Amino acid sequence: MKWIGLGPKNDVVRGSLSKEFRDYLTTLDKWFEYLEDFRHALAHRIPLYIPPYVVPESDEAKYQDFESRKAAAYERKDFAQYDYLSAKQDQSGMLRPWILHSFSETDAPALFHFQMLADFNTIIELGERTLRDLDGSKPLG
Repeated sequence: MKWIGLGPKNDVVRGSLSKEFRDYLTTLDKWFEYLEDFRHALAHRIPLYIPPYVVPESDEAKYQDFESRKAAAYERKDFAQYDYLSAKQDQSGMLRPWILHSFSETDAPALFHFQMLADFNTIIELGERTLRDLDGSKPLG
């Protein structure tokens, strides 16, 4: 029994709400599960990391060519050329703000920005529905 929250394990809290609102909350059970897992991973295991860019497979050979040319410039101590090649190499990447808890887990990566917007919209809707339901709520007990 949990006394704080609106998730599926919060029987006491959900039991104090209207049937209509409980039915709505049931539609969010998988979202609550995702949110709890995401929160626990960030708080207890893995810091959030968003790679600065990814290289499309179609540009991988070009990226590796820059890497070889950079290594040669570095060996020659031609640091201006190295910096130039590094900047050009970075241009072959593109932003893909994916997030993933672990490379060894089976969950698919999520696009961070889109997921944040979806979560924000869900939270706004949940808050509005909670306020409407609490207008006619009964006390916990």
